[in-house]
Amino acid sequence: MRLTAVTNGQLDETRLRKVLKEITPFVDAILVREKQKPPQEYLALVKALIADGIPKEKLWIHSRTDIACMTGVHHLHLPEKGVTVREVKESYPFLKVGQAVHSLSAAKQAEEEGADYVMFGHIFPTDSKKGRKARGVEELKEVTSTLCIPVIAIGGITIERMKDLHAAHAKGAAVMSGIINAAAPAEAVRQYQKEAKA
Repeated sequence: MRLTAVTNGQLDETRLRKVLKEITPFVDAILVREKQKPPQEYLALVKALIADGIPKEKLWIHSRTDIACMTGVHHLHLPEKGVTVREVKESYPFLKVGQAVHSLSAAKQAEEEGADYVMFGHIFPTDSKKGRKARGVEELKEVTSTLCIPVIAIGGITIERMKDLHAAHAKGAAVMSGIINAAAPAEAVRQYQKEAKA
């Protein structure tokens, strides 16, 4: 299983850059999900991460097609609502595009529109979705068994729950707080990777 670290908009930029540089060797991808930043600040952050030595191939841009193009980071992650995968693919065929989905029907639509992967969640209860029912492993299994493209699980994923994602045939796990807010992020990533390869 691939391991994607997802930023959560909670760290100041100095700390965030330090954490991301530290974990880069041990993760397969980093989704820069800093939705609270104005476009110019988001662009400046992505440029700073590249200057820090983080390979463009490991970075995924959230929502902003313009920033993906301006920085040469040709990986774009779309929210479920808004511009569609088809629209992006038609205008920017060189981009790899994934989409967040929260139902089987949305996942199937993303695949039909040409998505390179879907990120399905939230699988387990999580503080970022308080009061909202988790989809659970059975729904994840339904999505992975229906789609041909990779399904990445997100939401409440702890190291101990990685084995449940294996059982559900997820191709990857996307982790926010368990990595970004960890006291020792690189060590946390190593533990996740150990379970991902189990």
